[in-house]
Amino acid sequence: MSIDSQWHIERSQQILKQYPEIKQYFGHYPPSILAIACLVILQWFVAWLVKDLSWYMIGAIAFFVGQFILHSLGVFVHEAAHNLIFKHKLGSRFALWLIVCGSLSFGESLIYIGVHGKTHHLHLNDYQYDHELWDRNQVEFANNHPLWRIMESLIHLLPGGIIITGVIITFLVETDHNRQVKSAKVPLGFNILLIITSLSLYTFAWFFLSPQATLYLFWSLTLMASNWGISFHGQSITEHHIYQQGKTYSTYSWTNIPFFNTGYHDEHHTFPNVPWIHLPKIKGIAAEYFTNDNPYSYFEWWWWWAKSAFAPLGYNRSR
Repeated sequence: MSIDSQWHIERSQQILKQYPEIKQYFGHYPPSILAIACLVILQWFVAWLVKDLSWYMIGAIAFFVGQFILHSLGVFVHEAAHNLIFKHKLGSRFALWLIVCGSLSFGESLIYIGVHGKTHHLHLNDYQYDHELWDRNQVEFANNHPLWRIMESLIHLLPGGIIITGVIITFLVETDHNRQVKSAKVPLGFNILLIITSLSLYTFAWFFLSPQATLYLFWSLTLMASNWGISFHGQSITEHHIYQQGKTYSTYSWTNIPFFNTGYHDEHHTFPNVPWIHLPKIKGIAAEYFTNDNPYSYFEWWWWWAKSAFAPLGYNRSR
């Protein structure tokens, strides 16, 4: 367990002694499935709307609309990683399957759940074990090759661009094999189901809506995961990478509405068994403990990162 993880645990114990009523918010929040269903319907509705548009208009809509819908869906992947939607495994798997019906991410969300649960909270900010910290070899390569960072970012604008650069980087840079990032065992059968679901829905969109609809769905996904994932990466920057001495930071802004209180990240790390709907209540009860406020928006932090030509070490510097 890392020092930062231990800090959160000790603080949670201290807060519970002072405010034992917080325990009432522990547990699952099944109504999250309604939000998930609405987001899936919205993503497919947009796919239907763009079915007759030109490719460049589809790219613009994927950039300005689709990536943010998928970011909202991704919040519930994180909820599922902490078993905060349904109590039983079958319900949790149904929630994840429904998310994939909107994200069409080929089971990547299941892989994320396996590694997130094993590493991030237990080994917060420990390079050897925390999967959210960048591979040191890739960081060094990116810092020494600014032209590569620019080329990578331009490729990321293409549909599937992040997949292309991912393949290229594996040939250019050897992974740091000294790290010990672990993952829970991924259920093979369920993972195959998620892959088949994604492939089937892409095929359905192609033949029953239009190729443009398929392009929108795929482009939204790859933009969100790429350097151009504005709120997705802006959130990551604000949570743990703002200041050198940082543990966890929260963002209290309007973005907590479309992204389902994801900004209450300090509260989440202190009480990871509290679902998204109750995190503002934790802040209200124990406000004197949660003072690691991030004064800037996800969009501002992403923009400062972009202006650095997407330098990895930008994650560890103030603006």
